[in-house]
Amino acid sequence: MSVAICKLLTYKGQYTMCHIKVPDVDDRLSAIKIGNQYYSLFRRFENAEATMSALDKLARQGNELLALTRPTNNGYVMWALELEAQVFRGSRKDGRRWPTHGPASCLILGDAKQYHQCYIQVPDLAQPMVALRHDEKFYSVYRPGLEASEAFDIAAQLTGRGHDGAIASTTKGYAVCLWEPEATAHEPEVAAHTPDTPQAPKEQ
Repeated sequence: MSVAICKLLTYKGQYTMCHIKVPDVDDRLSAIKIGNQYYSLFRRFENAEATMSALDKLARQGNELLALTRPTNNGYVMWALELEAQVFRGSRKDGRRWPTHGPASCLILGDAKQYHQCYIQVPDLAQPMVALRHDEKFYSVYRPGLEASEAFDIAAQLTGRGHDGAIASTTKGYAVCLWEPEATAHEPEVAAHTPDTPQAPKEQ
């Protein structure tokens, strides 16, 4: 099952506005540039729930690499990666060029079938942590039980600092998670809890 890999962009220093040309479209397209990649304007959404649903649907259709900006507090703008894009250079001079510092990636796990709940052990903590496993990687549960808008905001802050993360849909809202590259699986003696109600196992 495909998973959306999204860049959550919160300020203009993370991307550059531009226009691009793609092979199958005659007109130039509004776009943003993140690093060496171009993303064309795809669609605007009024709220976070509609945005989350669209991200999951697009990933299932094969459009996995996306970006999200939030120009106002009342909506979101989605951008789709264009692998064959060329920057459009018209007669007008380019506007102000912002430095581009793209954030780390955030996975959108919109279906519980896309991950497994588990416990992990990390080198710098004595107690095990509640986590999710996706594609052989472990993601510790940072904040569970969130509304979609809260999940986007918190994940954007974390990925903006360079932390690879994930937003997982659970039975009690969304959970923001952080990739733990040094984690190992841990089998607790007590029954495992879901990301909605994280609880550490009893001390040994």
